[in-house]
Amino acid sequence: MMMDAEPVSAWLGFTGMIEPGGVGRIAAALNAAANSGLTQVTLAFSSNGGYVADGVYLYNHIRALPLRVAIYNTGSVSSIAVAVFLAAAERYTSRHAMFMIHPTTMSSTDGLTARRLQSTLDAALADDHRTDEILRERSAIPAEILAVRRHSEVHIAPDDAVRFGLVQAVREFLLPQGQQIVQI
Repeated sequence: MMMDAEPVSAWLGFTGMIEPGGVGRIAAALNAAANSGLTQVTLAFSSNGGYVADGVYLYNHIRALPLRVAIYNTGSVSSIAVAVFLAAAERYTSRHAMFMIHPTTMSSTDGLTARRLQSTLDAALADDHRTDEILRERSAIPAEILAVRRHSEVHIAPDDAVRFGLVQAVREFLLPQGQQIVQI
């Protein structure tokens, strides 16, 4: 008598910001997959970015889990979401998707003292540095493009994403027949 094999993979979708709520939902879904003994998670992902601290947390969390994560850029992956994207072992992009990297932005500086303004600048430069470290470690984005990222937006098309090692291939996300996907 043949027993049905236990599922080994979860299929998830996320579109939203990299902020405490969104990061919490992603981490919880990945934790649930790991806790239930799954070995593979496939994530359809689109995010315009958010907070660097939350993105770095999620990057490290994904890398620490005993899961093989495959991620698909199914729309746009921008800003700190690119670092989150790079945490996955397998990375793909839709032919209609886009990546964007840029310098860390600061909130309004109205009413700040010179000391507080300097502190805000120092924090933004530190966030730029740690984002650059992840981009260097997990991709082959040329140094000159990373330098441009320090002062303006850089848009990366799917073919360049392959060339720069952001993705292994241009491949459309496709949910296999009979599988269930959970939007987080």
